[in-house]
Amino acid sequence: METNSFESFFHDAYMPHGHCYLWQPHLLWGNVISDLLIATAYFSIPIAIMIFAKKRPDVGGHWLFVLFSSFILLCGLTHLIGIYTVWQGAYGMHAIAKMATALVSITTAVYMFRLIPSAIAIPTPNQFQGVSRKLDKVTQEKYQLDSKLAEHELTHFILNTLPASIVVLDDTFRITQCNPHFLKTLGLKDNQPNGQSLSELIEFSDPFTTIDTLTHKLNNADTAELATLCHIKVENKPAIPMEMKLVKAQFERQSVVLALFNNLSTLKNTERALKESDKKMRRAVNATADGIWEWNVVTGEVSYSPRLMAMIGKADIEHPSYEDWFEHIHPEYRVRVEQAIEQHFQSKEQYQVEYQGRNEHGEYSWFLAVGNSQFDEQGKPLLMSGALRNIESSKILERQISEKTNILNAIYNGASQAIWLLQIESDGDFTFLEFNPTACQRASIKLEDIQFKRLSELRGKMFDDQILDHIQDNYQTCCELKKPLEYIEMLPTHDQELWYQTTLYPLLNSEGKVTKLVGTAIDITARKYAETELRDSQQFLQRIIDSAVCGLYLYDLKQQANVKINRRYTHLLGYTLQELENCQFMNLFHPQEHALLDAHMKEVSASQNGDLIPLTYRFKHKQGHWVWCYSLDTIVSRDEQGEPELMLGTFVDITEQTNLQSDLQESAANLTHCASIVSRDLQAPLSKVSTLCDSLSHSLATALKENDQAASEMDQLLGETERMCAMAQDLLILSRLHTHPLTLNRVSLNSLISQACDQLSRTIAKSQAQIICDTPDCELQVDNALFIQVWQKLIATSIQCCEVNHTPCVRISAEHEGEAVMLRYQDNGSGIPQQLRQHIFAPGHNLNGDSYEGSWIGLSLCKKLVDMHDGQITYTDNTQGGAHFLIALKQPG
Repeated sequence: METNSFESFFHDAYMPHGHCYLWQPHLLWGNVISDLLIATAYFSIPIAIMIFAKKRPDVGGHWLFVLFSSFILLCGLTHLIGIYTVWQGAYGMHAIAKMATALVSITTAVYMFRLIPSAIAIPTPNQFQGVSRKLDKVTQEKYQLDSKLAEHELTHFILNTLPASIVVLDDTFRITQCNPHFLKTLGLKDNQPNGQSLSELIEFSDPFTTIDTLTHKLNNADTAELATLCHIKVENKPAIPMEMKLVKAQFERQSVVLALFNNLSTLKNTERALKESDKKMRRAVNATADGIWEWNVVTGEVSYSPRLMAMIGKADIEHPSYEDWFEHIHPEYRVRVEQAIEQHFQSKEQYQVEYQGRNEHGEYSWFLAVGNSQFDEQGKPLLMSGALRNIESSKILERQISEKTNILNAIYNGASQAIWLLQIESDGDFTFLEFNPTACQRASIKLEDIQFKRLSELRGKMFDDQILDHIQDNYQTCCELKKPLEYIEMLPTHDQELWYQTTLYPLLNSEGKVTKLVGTAIDITARKYAETELRDSQQFLQRIIDSAVCGLYLYDLKQQANVKINRRYTHLLGYTLQELENCQFMNLFHPQEHALLDAHMKEVSASQNGDLIPLTYRFKHKQGHWVWCYSLDTIVSRDEQGEPELMLGTFVDITEQTNLQSDLQESAANLTHCASIVSRDLQAPLSKVSTLCDSLSHSLATALKENDQAASEMDQLLGETERMCAMAQDLLILSRLHTHPLTLNRVSLNSLISQACDQLSRTIAKSQAQIICDTPDCELQVDNALFIQVWQKLIATSIQCCEVNHTPCVRISAEHEGEAVMLRYQDNGSGIPQQLRQHIFAPGHNLNGDSYEGSWIGLSLCKKLVDMHDGQITYTDNTQGGAHFLIALKQPG
C-alpha cells in the first residue's frame, strides 16, 4: 500500500483502535457501550424533531429543524463508525464522517447567529400580558354593546309578538307607535293611526273621564299609572270593550305615555256563561255529592258532571245526551229504570233505583240513581236533577257477609282439627250435638253413630272403659272450673298411638251455669316425634357450637364470671372454664381497656334483648401474650325484675387484622402526604407551562389563523394544561380532607354559590352559563371553604358535560324537611346514562368518555366533602332531562 495516496485513505489495513486499549475489556467495552448509547440518543433526537415538525407544519418547515436534525444525526453516525474502528482500521471512512459533521455543524452555527435578531424580537411575557389586557377590555366593551343591542331587539320582538294591544303616545296623547296586535284589533294597516289623537279612537265608559282629566292625573307627581274602562271604535263593527292602562315614563329624555289595552269581550261572555253554569251546579250540588246530572224533561237536554261521565266510562264525550247514560245500563235493568222514572213522575216522590251498568273500566257494576224533579202547575215534570252513585262496594259487602257464613260452615266441616259440641244433661251426662267430619275421621266413627248420643251410651261400643272415664273426667273438670281447659292426651286408634292437644270451651247461660261445651282437638303426633328429634338436634347443635370458628361464652352478670365456654374459646385463648374460675378474670383484660370494658358492660345491660353490642379489646393469652379480640355481646336472660342475668358473647381473634390495619393507616398517611407534595410540585411547573402556552399561542396567532389544525391543537394544549392544573388542585384538596378541621358557620346559600361562580368566572363567561338560585336566603350550617368546592365542582362538571352549541343552565334550590335541609341541583345537560350512575362518585370515573375534559376527581371530591358534613349526595331521576343531584344535610337545632 502506497502511503499518502487515495488508496491509503480508504484502506482498512491500519491497526484497529482496540490495540490502543491493549484489548483490555474494561476500557474497550466502556468506550464501545458509551459510544453506542450516545449514538442511540443522537438518532432519537432527530426523530423527535421530525415528529414536532410534522405536528407543527407552520414552523416545522424551517431550515433550522433540518440543520439540527442533520447535525445530530451525523454526530451519532460518527460515534457508530468510532465503534467500528475499534476492531477495523477504517480511519478514512471515520475521517469522512467527521468532515461531514464539521461542515453541517459550522453551517448550523452560522445560521443560528443569523436568527438571533428574530429570537430577540419575541415579546416578553409582560408585553404579551399588556396586549392581552387591552384585548380583554375591547372584547368586554364589545360584549356589552352586543348585549344592549340584543336586549333592544328582544324587547322589540316581545312587543310585536305579545297578544296585547300596546300604543305609545306623546304628551298630547297622539299615537306615535303601536304594535301589530293593536292594528289587528282595529282592522287597520301598518302605521295607519300614527299621528292620530287617541280621543278619536276611543270613548270612555265613565262620562266624567276625558283625555284632559287623564293628562292632569298623569302630570301629577304622585301618579305614574292609571287604569280606566273604555270602548275602541271600529269601522262597520260594534265598539270593543277594553280596559286601558296608562303609564307615564321618560325615554331618551323625552316624556312618553304607554297605553295597554285589554280586550274585555271574552270576559263579558264568560261572565254570563259562568252565571248560568253556577245556577246549574248549585242545583246539582244541593242534590248529591256524587256524579251529578240534570235532565230537561221538556227539551231532552242533559247536563252531566265530569265525575258522572267518568263513572259510566264515557268521559271523552263533550256533549252527552240522555241516550249516552241510558245505553250504559245493562239491558236486563233498563225496563226497571224506566218504570222507576215513570213512577217518580206519577207519585212525585224521590226517584231511587238500583241497577247494573258499565263502569269506567267497561265492566258491569251496581249503581244507585237518586233524584227529584220540578213540576209545572199541571203536575208535568219540567226539570229533573239528581246524583249517581257506584254501590258496587256495598254489594260486595253483602256478598262477603254471605260468603263468610259459608266460610264458617266450610271451616267447621273442612277444618283439619276435630270440633264437637256437647250438651250438659241434668244427671251430669254429656250428649254430642255436633261432631265435624274431621272428628269422625279421627275417631273412626260415623256421624249418625255419635250425634245426639250420650257419652254413657258409647261405653263399650266405641271407647273402652278406661278411655271413656278419662274423657268424662276432663269434661267434668271443665264444667267445674267454668273456664277453658287445655290438656294433652293419647288415644290409641288401630294399634297406633295418636297424641292430641285438646281444648274445652265452656258456654255459660245467663245464670253462670255451664250448659254446653265446645271441644277442639289438634293432632300433635307429629309434634311429639319432632320433640324427640329436637332433643337429638340440641345434642348436634352442642357439637356444632364446640366446633365453631369463633369463641363463644355465656357470662353471668351477677356472678361476674363465665358459666359456659366452647372449645374454640379454649383454642383461641388457652383457658378452660375451670382455669378461668380459679383466676382473677378482670386481670386478664389489658389495663388500658378496663374503663372501656366497664362502659361496654353498662351499654350491654341497658340494651334490648337481641341487640348485638360490639367491643374490640386485648385479652391475655394463657401463654402470656396479648390477643386482640372482636366480640359481639347480647342479653339472653333477665330476672323477674327485668334485670339482665346472662350475656351471650362470641368473639374472633383479630390480632393479625389489627396489625394489618395499623400498617394500612400508616401507609394511607404517607400516601396522603405524598399526594400533597406531588400536587404542590405539579402546580408550579403547570402554571409556567400554561403561561408559556398562552404566550406561544399569541406569538403564533397569525400562523394559527392560517392553519385550522394547528389552532385546534393549540386550543387542545391550552385546555389540557388547564385540566392538569385543576387536577393538581383537586389532588391537593383531596389530600388535605382528612387533616382539614371542619369549621361550621352559618352562611346563606346564595353566598356559597356566588363565591363558587367567582372562582369559575372565566369558565362561566366563556360558556355563557346561567346559574340560578331559587332560594338565595336559605341559611346553611357548613364549612364555608369546603362547601364552596362542592358547588364549584358540580357547576364545572355541568358546564364541561354540556352539549356543543347548547347554553348550560344550572338551577339550585333548598327546602327544609324536619331537621335536615334538602339541596336540589339540576342542569339542562344530557344527564348520566343509567349504566354509569352507580360509578359516578368513584375516583377516576369518567362520566362522558373521551369527550369529558374535566378532572376525574370532581364528583368523588364532592361526595367526600358532603360526607364530612354528615350528609348524603345522590343522583336521582329527572323527568325534565339533565342531571339531578340531591344533597341531604343535617342541620343543628
